[in-house]
Amino acid sequence: MTNTLIIVEGPTDKGFIEGIAEKLQKPCKVHPMRGNKPEKVRRILASDREFEKAIILKDLHRGEQQTAKLIDEIKREIKQLQNLQHRIHTIIVKRSVESWILGGLCVNNPEETPNPEEELKKLMQEMSRHFIKSPEVYKRLAKEVDLEKAVKKSETFKKFTEILGSCQIK
Repeated sequence: MTNTLIIVEGPTDKGFIEGIAEKLQKPCKVHPMRGNKPEKVRRILASDREFEKAIILKDLHRGEQQTAKLIDEIKREIKQLQNLQHRIHTIIVKRSVESWILGGLCVNNPEETPNPEEELKKLMQEMSRHFIKSPEVYKRLAKEVDLEKAVKKSETFKKFTEILGSCQIK
């Protein structure tokens, strides 16, 4: 039984979250949502009931009202899954997982950065590093970020690691 099922938006988020889970030595199964369809979340959860807890990550980069509406729709879909609601956690990622990466790379106020993806690309160029948005690159970045700093600089990352069960980060 996989302890944790994590549902993310897309393949780069999947790479990053897999890298973080490996770094924290927390076994999990990461499943991309691929599209903003709440019923897809319900289908993923219903098809894989072998989890102790599930975490749904939803980026806020599209705007608060739009994301709040989508989260409400996801919660309505989850209510259809009897006896699973108490094991499911939804986290609204402020902006995107790139904000979490920026926090772990020591950028101040990463969740307030208007375009974290662009900021990450710029930071990589300043570090003379080639940057291509891909699951492999994001997984490598997950292993490079300073988790302690990321937790201090990002409330949503802190919440994620707490739910994942990573008590060793302060």
